[in-house]
Order: sequence, then structure tokens, then C-alpha cells
Amino acid sequence: MAGLAVVLGGCAGGQQQEAAAASVGVDATASATPVVNASPTSVVAASATPVVASSTPAGAASSSSISAIADAVTSDPAIAQDASVEKITISSIDPTWAYATTSSPSAGGAQAVLHQTGGTWKVVSLGSAEVGCGDGVPAAVMTEFGLGCPS
Repeated sequence: MAGLAVVLGGCAGGQQQEAAAASVGVDATASATPVVNASPTSVVAASATPVVASSTPAGAASSSSISAIADAVTSDPAIAQDASVEKITISSIDPTWAYATTSSPSAGGAQAVLHQTGGTWKVVSLGSAEVGCGDGVPAAVMTEFGLGCPS
């Protein structure tokens, strides 16, 4: 999958969370901002620091874009108040589209498709099934995000 993926997660004790991009590994350092580094090593995050994995050139998305996407998801009135964003993918086909996954102890997981217009990211579709269907998301972007609609 092309595009930019952000995996947000934490650890408990000595446990580590792993994530890997489809074609590129990323080194992450403990920092308040996401780190993008096109490296052949695997991704390992041992803290709540965001890990950015990208198959596009390093720096393709700014940390402010990533923060704006996460903020748009968590501030959406339809999302559970205890939800946290686990992964963000920005489309490499059209970078005004993004996909996010969330986790909530009270509501479970959800997926969101966001669109950036006028410099602002907004959730256009949110749910656990048929996310992006009938919401104006381009077919190529839906395919890139691994989303499908019933025929």
C-alpha cells in the first residue's frame, strides 16, 4: 500500500508494539513529534510516541497534518469519548484524503475516512462497516485504504 501510515500506540511495562509498512521500515526515536525515516529496519515503538511509516518520500506529511487528522477524528461528535487513534494513513493518490483507525474500551474499534478542504481535515465517514461507501470518496482512494462497498 502506498501512502503514509502512522501507528500510535503505547506499551505496558516491558512490552513493545510492532508495526511495519508494506514496503518500507521505519526507525522511531522517543520524541513528542512523529519521525519519518526511510530505513530498511523494522518499526518498533516502546512508548506512546507516534510512529510514522511511509512508502512515499520521507517528510511527505507534516506532524501538524498528522495531529490535525488525529484531532479531527477524536473531536468528531460520533466517536466515543475514550477513543484513541491507532493508525493514520494519508493517501498517496490524493493527499487530501486520509484513513484512520481507532480503539475505544467502551465502544470497540472504528474506522474513519477524512477529507481536507480549505486546509481543514473533516471526518466524512465513520463506523465499523461500509466506511466511505456513498460518501464521495474516490474509488481509487477506497481501494488504496483497503475499503470496499457491497455491490
